[in-house]
Amino acid sequence: MHVQGRCVESELLSPVRLYSPAIFRQPPSSHYASQTKGDLPSTKPGPSHAEDDRVSKREVGRRLGVSHSVVVRLHQKFQASNSVLERPRSGRPKKTTQREDRFIRRQALQQRGTTANIIRGQLRVATNTNVSTKTIRKRLHEVGLRSRRPAVRPLRDEIVAPLVLPALHQIGVQAVFQDDNATPHRARLVNNFIQQAGVTRMNWPACSPDFNPIEHLWDELDRRVRNNHPPPRNLQQLLQFLQTEWQAIPQAFCRKLVNSMRNRTAEGIAKRGGHTHY
Repeated sequence: MHVQGRCVESELLSPVRLYSPAIFRQPPSSHYASQTKGDLPSTKPGPSHAEDDRVSKREVGRRLGVSHSVVVRLHQKFQASNSVLERPRSGRPKKTTQREDRFIRRQALQQRGTTANIIRGQLRVATNTNVSTKTIRKRLHEVGLRSRRPAVRPLRDEIVAPLVLPALHQIGVQAVFQDDNATPHRARLVNNFIQQAGVTRMNWPACSPDFNPIEHLWDELDRRVRNNHPPPRNLQQLLQFLQTEWQAIPQAFCRKLVNSMRNRTAEGIAKRGGHTHY
């Protein structure tokens, strides 16, 4: 029997040290063959023990691993109807069977990118059952599955393909592409694309310091854009601000960053890859 997300076994009515006439005055009269939701299989009660008569509801709950309220509710139900079985309820029955519910869940887990409408079509083909997409979503919610919109990471189509590859081809066949181990950089889709393009890629060790001076250039650009008043109001205005401030960065600043590479590398080696003042 499933009660509040937990499975209560048949020992709740079993005579093995847990059956208490003080709690369940009358034993069940039959042995339940099925174990569907709401059923509580039991055995015929044996002779009670004096120590069992003194077992409280809270102690029964502690021994079975359920809350005190569950034991109280089952006790009241047993006293009223001489049974703890779920009685038939009013209302329209579910459109799908337990087998179809398992099919819906399995399709959602096996195809992470699928939609409720696709699962609806698959269910109709497999079982000839026609339900709405709302019903599919309800069945998925019942087992804790909810839809999420995938994150948009246009690294390959908007950065690598139109910008990185043409720049590498201009440099020549000896060019080496260098990037860090960020998740978008090492995605299988991006790795396969770079490999198929014939690009030589530098190996990047884990937890390595980033000595690329362009990080300071991005920081300078960020400060310049933030100093604009009023700030950009939309994406198009932000793009204009970025282009304007990029052109305004003096060449002397870029040259200073490039000339610092020797000292950056030397300090990184001296500190064995630890933090540097850069």
